Amino acid sequence: MMLHCAMVLVCTLLWSVAVLADSGYYATYKLVIGLLTVGKMERSFEINVDGRYRFESKLRTTGLASIIRSDVLFESSSGTYRSGTYYPTDYTYRRKNKHKIRHITMHFDRENASIETNVNGKIILSPLSNNLLDKLIYQAALMVDLSMGKLNVGYRIADRGKEKLYQPTIAGEAFIETKIGRFKTIKIVRQRPKDQRRTIFWCAPDLGYLPIKVEYREKNGKITTALLTQYRRLGEDSP
Repeated sequence: MMLHCAMVLVCTLLWSVAVLADSGYYATYKLVIGLLTVGKMERSFEINVDGRYRFESKLRTTGLASIIRSDVLFESSSGTYRSGTYYPTDYTYRRKNKHKIRHITMHFDRENASIETNVNGKIILSPLSNNLLDKLIYQAALMVDLSMGKLNVGYRIADRGKEKLYQPTIAGEAFIETKIGRFKTIKIVRQRPKDQRRTIFWCAPDLGYLPIKVEYREKNGKITTALLTQYRRLGEDSP
């Protein structure tokens, strides 16, 4: 269950490219349940001058959690950013543990207005509209919208042949302490009606609305937290 929480956090952590005047950035998070650190996540975002981007997320269990259940999760999204909108081309989700491998790829064919999804070898075809995003890049889209002052946002997400609507809401401000400093943040909540599961994001305007803390609550009330431990622009020297 500890790993399940961590996997959800990977899919729901929010990122921003509003601060990207150059080539991108790199950040790491620790994943915590109670007082126990259960994993580490590394994320990078690169974007070229022509708007082509690549967004990657890598997570692995650490410490005692890795002994109990070793897991590795990788996600990526690539495509183009233009006129304030993301147009994904390819999305990958790969999770591996001692018991099984789950591999999902999605190709966004804009010429034929279709999405080809491959789930462990099973092909699913579904229609594609211009504003349909994948589960990773929508996070950057949300941060761009926040940097532009948008308070009411919603995103249509392609997920294994189905379409889902994500509608996060703004719920105030708070100061959050991290390993790299104290930040004023905007609190953002994502929770579906009549669902006990809830994700809360604390996004720092000083870092382009990068999420510096994320808290996920499961149906049974168990909470997993991701907290920023490192951040740097690509091209800068490592600390």
